[in-house]
Amino acid sequence: MSPYLIPAIVFSLGIFMMFYMMKKNKTHISNEDIDKEKLNIDQYQKELLDKDYSYIKKWMKNASIDAFTSASIPYTGIDKAKDVGKDLLKSALTLGTVKYTTVETPSFVTLSEGKMHYFSTDVDGDLKEHLIFNSDRLSHATVTLEPTKTKNVLGDKYLFTFDIDGQVSTIAIHNTLTFNAGVSSMFGSSYSKTLTKNKVVGDEFYTKISALYPNLKVKR
Repeated sequence: MSPYLIPAIVFSLGIFMMFYMMKKNKTHISNEDIDKEKLNIDQYQKELLDKDYSYIKKWMKNASIDAFTSASIPYTGIDKAKDVGKDLLKSALTLGTVKYTTVETPSFVTLSEGKMHYFSTDVDGDLKEHLIFNSDRLSHATVTLEPTKTKNVLGDKYLFTFDIDGQVSTIAIHNTLTFNAGVSSMFGSSYSKTLTKNKVVGDEFYTKISALYPNLKVKR
Protein backbone atom coordinates (compact mmCIF):
# COMPACT_ATOMS: atom_id res chain seq x y z
CA MET A 1 0.00 0.00 0.00
CA SER A 2 1.30 3.42 -0.92
CA PRO A 3 2.40 5.45 2.14
CA TYR A 4 0.54 8.40 0.64
CA LEU A 5 -2.81 6.61 0.29
CA ILE A 6 -4.06 7.00 3.86
CA PRO A 7 -3.09 10.71 4.13
CA ALA A 8 -4.82 11.31 0.77
CA ILE A 9 -8.00 9.59 1.97
CA VAL A 10 -8.00 11.54 5.24
CA PHE A 11 -7.46 14.81 3.36
CA SER A 12 -10.29 14.01 0.92
CA LEU A 13 -12.65 13.17 3.77
CA GLY A 14 -11.72 16.42 5.49
CA ILE A 15 -12.54 18.45 2.39
CA PHE A 16 -15.84 16.59 1.93
CA MET A 17 -16.86 17.14 5.55
CA MET A 18 -15.99 20.84 5.38
CA PHE A 19 -18.17 21.43 2.31
CA TYR A 20 -20.94 19.27 3.75
CA MET A 21 -20.93 21.36 6.93
CA MET A 22 -21.01 24.63 4.97
CA LYS A 23 -23.94 23.40 2.89
CA LYS A 24 -25.86 22.19 5.95
CA ASN A 25 -25.23 25.43 7.83
CA LYS A 26 -26.31 27.51 4.84
CA THR A 27 -29.57 25.54 4.57
CA HIS A 28 -30.22 26.01 8.27
CA ILE A 29 -29.56 29.76 8.20
CA SER A 30 -31.83 30.30 5.22
CA ASN A 31 -34.70 28.55 7.03
CA GLU A 32 -34.47 30.11 10.48
CA ASP A 33 -36.35 33.16 11.77
CA ILE A 34 -33.57 34.78 13.76
CA ASP A 35 -35.72 37.67 15.02
CA LYS A 36 -38.24 35.21 16.46
CA GLU A 37 -35.49 33.12 18.01
CA LYS A 38 -34.03 36.18 19.76
CA LEU A 39 -37.11 36.20 22.00
CA ASN A 40 -35.60 33.10 23.63
CA ILE A 41 -32.21 34.67 24.35
CA ASP A 42 -32.40 34.31 28.15
CA GLN A 43 -33.39 30.66 27.92
CA TYR A 44 -30.71 29.83 25.33
CA GLN A 45 -27.96 31.59 27.26
CA LYS A 46 -28.88 29.80 30.48
CA GLU A 47 -28.97 26.41 28.73
CA LEU A 48 -25.55 26.92 27.17
CA LEU A 49 -23.96 28.19 30.38
CA ASP A 50 -25.47 25.33 32.38
CA LYS A 51 -24.30 22.64 29.94
CA ASP A 52 -21.86 23.15 27.06
CA TYR A 53 -20.11 26.14 28.62
CA SER A 54 -20.52 25.50 32.34
CA TYR A 55 -16.77 25.98 32.81
CA ILE A 56 -17.16 29.67 31.94
CA LYS A 57 -19.32 30.15 35.04
CA LYS A 58 -16.54 28.51 37.04
CA TRP A 59 -13.95 30.85 35.53
CA MET A 60 -16.17 33.81 36.39
CA LYS A 61 -16.34 32.55 39.99
CA ASN A 62 -20.15 32.81 39.91
CA ALA A 63 -20.10 36.52 39.00
CA SER A 64 -23.01 37.64 36.83
CA ILE A 65 -22.76 36.96 33.11
CA ASP A 66 -24.81 39.39 31.04
CA ALA A 67 -23.64 37.94 27.71
CA PHE A 68 -20.87 35.77 26.28
CA THR A 69 -19.49 34.54 22.97
CA SER A 70 -16.43 33.08 21.27
CA ALA A 71 -13.34 35.16 20.62
CA SER A 72 -9.87 34.85 19.13
CA ILE A 73 -6.65 36.73 18.58
CA PRO A 74 -6.47 37.79 14.89
CA TYR A 75 -4.44 35.34 12.87
CA THR A 76 -2.82 36.89 9.79
CA GLY A 77 -1.84 35.24 6.53
CA ILE A 78 1.81 35.56 7.54
CA ASP A 79 1.09 33.79 10.84
CA LYS A 80 -0.68 30.98 8.98
CA ALA A 81 2.17 30.63 6.51
CA LYS A 82 4.67 30.34 9.36
CA ASP A 83 2.62 27.65 11.10
CA VAL A 84 2.04 25.70 7.88
CA GLY A 85 5.75 25.82 7.17
CA LYS A 86 6.63 24.57 10.65
CA ASP A 87 3.97 21.83 10.47
CA LEU A 88 5.20 20.62 7.07
CA LEU A 89 8.81 20.56 8.26
CA LYS A 90 7.98 18.56 11.39
CA SER A 91 5.82 16.17 9.36
CA ALA A 92 8.60 15.71 6.79
CA LEU A 93 11.07 14.80 9.53
CA THR A 94 8.85 11.83 10.43
CA LEU A 95 8.81 10.74 6.74
CA GLY A 96 5.09 11.34 6.63
CA THR A 97 4.24 8.90 9.44
CA VAL A 98 3.03 11.75 11.68
CA LYS A 99 1.15 14.82 10.46
CA TYR A 100 1.56 17.93 12.59
CA THR A 101 -1.15 20.59 12.64
CA THR A 102 -1.16 23.79 14.66
CA VAL A 103 -4.42 23.92 16.61
CA GLU A 104 -6.33 27.08 17.52
CA THR A 105 -7.57 26.68 21.09
CA PRO A 106 -10.93 28.10 22.19
CA SER A 107 -11.19 31.63 23.61
CA PHE A 108 -14.22 33.43 24.98
CA VAL A 109 -15.40 36.81 26.21
CA THR A 110 -18.06 37.61 28.78
CA LEU A 111 -19.79 40.85 29.66
CA SER A 112 -20.27 41.34 33.38
CA GLU A 113 -21.31 44.57 35.13
CA GLY A 114 -19.90 46.70 32.32
CA LYS A 115 -16.58 44.85 32.15
CA MET A 116 -15.36 42.51 29.43
CA HIS A 117 -13.56 39.34 30.51
CA TYR A 118 -11.35 37.54 27.98
CA PHE A 119 -10.47 33.87 28.53
CA SER A 120 -8.02 31.78 26.52
CA THR A 121 -7.48 28.04 26.91
CA ASP A 122 -4.69 25.55 26.38
CA VAL A 123 -4.80 22.40 24.23
CA ASP A 124 -6.41 20.49 27.11
CA GLY A 125 -9.23 23.03 27.38
CA ASP A 126 -8.01 24.39 30.71
CA LEU A 127 -7.94 28.10 31.47
CA LYS A 128 -4.71 29.69 30.26
CA GLU A 129 -5.32 33.43 30.53
CA HIS A 130 -7.94 35.73 32.07
CA LEU A 131 -7.86 39.41 31.15
CA ILE A 132 -10.33 42.05 32.34
CA PHE A 133 -11.16 45.20 30.35
CA ASN A 134 -12.85 47.82 32.51
CA SER A 135 -15.13 50.65 31.41
CA ASP A 136 -12.20 53.00 30.82
CA ARG A 137 -10.49 50.54 28.46
CA LEU A 138 -13.73 49.79 26.63
CA SER A 139 -14.78 53.41 26.23
CA HIS A 140 -11.47 54.17 24.50
CA ALA A 141 -11.42 51.08 22.29
CA THR A 142 -12.19 51.08 18.57
CA VAL A 143 -13.95 48.46 16.48
CA THR A 144 -14.04 47.32 12.85
CA LEU A 145 -16.03 44.53 11.23
CA GLU A 146 -14.22 41.65 9.58
CA PRO A 147 -16.71 39.67 7.47
CA THR A 148 -15.58 36.14 6.76
CA LYS A 149 -15.85 34.31 3.45
CA THR A 150 -17.15 31.28 5.35
CA LYS A 151 -19.92 33.19 7.12
CA ASN A 152 -22.25 30.19 7.15
CA VAL A 153 -19.75 28.35 9.35
CA LEU A 154 -17.91 31.00 11.33
CA GLY A 155 -20.06 34.13 11.22
CA ASP A 156 -18.58 37.63 11.34
CA LYS A 157 -15.92 38.98 13.66
CA TYR A 158 -15.76 42.38 15.37
CA LEU A 159 -12.17 43.49 15.89
CA PHE A 160 -11.85 45.30 19.23
CA THR A 161 -8.60 47.26 19.30
CA PHE A 162 -7.11 48.61 22.53
CA ASP A 163 -4.23 51.02 23.05
CA ILE A 164 -2.89 50.23 26.50
CA ASP A 165 0.04 52.42 27.45
CA GLY A 166 1.17 52.58 23.84
CA GLN A 167 0.78 48.85 23.27
CA VAL A 168 -1.87 48.12 20.63
CA SER A 169 -3.68 44.79 20.85
CA THR A 170 -6.73 43.39 19.10
CA ILE A 171 -9.30 40.78 20.10
CA ALA A 172 -11.72 39.34 17.55
CA ILE A 173 -15.24 39.02 18.97
CA HIS A 174 -17.28 36.40 17.09
CA ASN A 175 -21.00 37.00 16.55
CA THR A 176 -21.68 33.30 17.06
CA LEU A 177 -20.37 30.61 19.38
CA THR A 178 -18.08 28.28 17.46
CA PHE A 179 -16.79 25.44 19.63
CA ASN A 180 -19.78 23.19 20.34
CA ALA A 181 -21.09 22.47 16.83
CA GLY A 182 -18.24 20.83 14.99
CA VAL A 183 -18.09 17.96 12.54
CA SER A 184 -18.66 15.31 15.22
CA SER A 185 -22.03 16.81 16.19
CA MET A 186 -23.16 17.56 12.65
CA PHE A 187 -25.18 14.37 12.19
CA GLY A 188 -27.11 14.69 15.47
CA SER A 189 -30.77 15.69 15.57
CA SER A 190 -29.98 18.72 17.77
CA TYR A 191 -27.36 20.21 15.44
CA SER A 192 -29.63 22.84 13.82
CA LYS A 193 -30.97 23.96 17.20
CA THR A 194 -27.43 24.31 18.50
CA LEU A 195 -26.55 26.57 15.57
CA THR A 196 -29.57 28.75 16.36
CA LYS A 197 -28.62 29.06 20.04
CA ASN A 198 -25.02 29.83 19.12
CA LYS A 199 -26.07 32.60 16.75
CA VAL A 200 -28.62 34.21 19.06
CA VAL A 201 -26.31 34.15 22.09
CA GLY A 202 -23.28 35.33 20.10
CA ASP A 203 -25.21 38.24 18.60
CA GLU A 204 -26.45 39.27 22.03
CA PHE A 205 -22.93 39.93 23.29
CA TYR A 206 -22.19 42.55 20.65
CA THR A 207 -25.68 44.04 20.95
CA LYS A 208 -25.26 44.57 24.70
CA ILE A 209 -21.67 45.78 24.77
CA SER A 210 -22.20 48.26 21.91
CA ALA A 211 -25.29 49.61 23.68
CA LEU A 212 -23.16 50.27 26.78
CA TYR A 213 -20.26 51.72 24.77
CA PRO A 214 -21.46 53.58 21.63
CA ASN A 215 -17.85 53.88 20.45
CA LEU A 216 -17.97 50.13 19.81
CA LYS A 217 -20.75 50.41 17.24
CA VAL A 218 -19.46 49.58 13.77
CA LYS A 219 -19.81 52.38 11.26
CA ARG A 220 -21.41 50.85 8.18
